[in-house]
Amino acid sequence: MTEEVTNNQEQDKLPQVDFSFQFNTAKEHEKVESIIFDLLCDQAKLSCSKGKRAGVLVVLGNFDSSKNHTVFGMRQIEKNPIQKYLNLLVRQHCKEIASLMGVNYDGAFVMNRNGQVLGLGIYLTVDQPMLDIPDGSGTRHITAASFSTREDVQAVFTLSEETNIVRIWKGGVFTKQYHPEDGPAQD
Repeated sequence: MTEEVTNNQEQDKLPQVDFSFQFNTAKEHEKVESIIFDLLCDQAKLSCSKGKRAGVLVVLGNFDSSKNHTVFGMRQIEKNPIQKYLNLLVRQHCKEIASLMGVNYDGAFVMNRNGQVLGLGIYLTVDQPMLDIPDGSGTRHITAASFSTREDVQAVFTLSEETNIVRIWKGGVFTKQYHPEDGPAQD
């Protein structure tokens, strides 16, 4: 017998714990990211068909590990309208969250990577105003590009009020976009 086989047999005799469920749920942020993008694409289609445009900015991040539940670089101007538990992964909450995205709130939606909506109407700091953004984009997109460079941010999503283009921003650039007139999303 080879030494490797002997080591594997000895290792198989040791107590084991299967953490596959925990590791699978840890990847739920990917599902949350997809749901946010799909909701914004639906909003863009609705805007095109009804002519009522809404600009949306959504920040998705790992904010539950922040010290004292405080996230720097954000400020709440008025009372946070999110005063109850809303989560994208809870089917009953999706419709309510989608309707909130249809209202033209000033500021950003802030969501934790597990899908929980933390706040709405949140103003974000722009640390890197010189990042390259597409022509015709405005403050919302400069903010998205800048905020997407933060370590605690997984992705930032924009729905342009002017063009109905939905974008995902990561690391200061957009990585995916969708326009209702162009068909499927482009990476």
